[in-house]
Amino acid sequence: MVKGVNRTVIEVNNTGSKVFEKIVFYVSPQYGNLSAKVLKRAAGEISLGLNSYPKKKTLRQRMIIRRRVIIASIVTAVLLAAVGIVWLIL
Repeated sequence: MVKGVNRTVIEVNNTGSKVFEKIVFYVSPQYGNLSAKVLKRAAGEISLGLNSYPKKKTLRQRMIIRRRVIIASIVTAVLLAAVGIVWLIL
């Protein structure tokens, strides 16, 4: 419920979502004097940001990440072993 009559409202009808058909933004009073173009751009950026769901990684992407983690672990173990050997020698 909106109280008062002096509110600036931006309504986005084309949300690009299958679930939501409309987004309503109530502009704060201190920003109500901005131009309509600026307010529409800000509302569009927010509504586009809300639409981007985190995508699930494919099996190939997960395998590449797992391979990189294993390689990084092996490199780290080899480096630590080399540092340990050098420390023992000195």
